[in-house]
Amino acid sequence: MGLRERMADIARFVRRPTFAAQPMAWGRAAAVALAVVFALDAALGPLAMALLEALDSAAPFLPEQVVEDIAFAEDLFLSLLLAPLLEELLFRGWLGGRVAALRFALYGMAALGLFTASLFAGPQVATVLGLAGAGVGLAGLVHWSLTRHRDTRVPPWFTCHFGWIVWGSSLVFSLIHLGNYEALTHPLGVLVVLPQTIGGVLLAYTRTRIGLGAAIAHHAAYNALALALDYGWW
Repeated sequence: MGLRERMADIARFVRRPTFAAQPMAWGRAAAVALAVVFALDAALGPLAMALLEALDSAAPFLPEQVVEDIAFAEDLFLSLLLAPLLEELLFRGWLGGRVAALRFALYGMAALGLFTASLFAGPQVATVLGLAGAGVGLAGLVHWSLTRHRDTRVPPWFTCHFGWIVWGSSLVFSLIHLGNYEALTHPLGVLVVLPQTIGGVLLAYTRTRIGLGAAIAHHAAYNALALALDYGWW
C-alpha cells in the first residue's frame, strides 16, 4: 500500500472505524504505516490545540493545565513507559475483540473506576479503594493469562458495533486527561482534550492495523515529542 492509499485508509477508518481480525505482519510496510499514522497524529493534535487556543484568546474558555513539580526522571518514566503501556492495554489492547481480552477490559475499567473514586474520597477510604483497584487489575491480568489461548472467539456484536466502540473508548481515553487540567469553568472547556480524542482514534488504527506493540510505540513517541516541546528542546 502506497502513501496515498495509506492516507486514504486512515481517513476511512477515522470516518468509520472497521474491525480487522489480524494486524499486518511486522516489516517494512508496517514500519512505513506506523510512521504515516504517527506523523498525522503529531500534526493534527498540535493543530487542534492551536485552533482552540486562538479561539480561547478571543473569549477564554479553556482550563489551565495543572503544573506538577516532579523530577525529570519521573516525568520520563511516566510519559514514555508507564502511561503508554497501561493506557494502551486499558483502552485499545482489547480491540482485537477476543473474549478473553474483552473480559480483561472489563476488569481494567472496574479498576479505573475504583482509582477514580479514590481521588474524591477521604484518606482512609482512598487507600482502600486504591488497593481494591490494584487487586481487580491483578485479578484481571491473571484471568486473562489463564484464558487467552482458550477464549479466542470474537463476538458478532463486537464487529457489528466496532465503530461505536472505537469512538466510545477514544472519548473515555480523552476525558481521563481532564485530570491534567484545572476544574472546568465553561462547558466548552472540555474541548481541551480534543487532541487526545483525535489521538485515541489514530491509536486505534495503529492497534488494529499494525499491532498493540506498535500502538504502545506510537503513544510513547507522541509523549516524547510533547516532552521535547515542554522542555524547550524543539
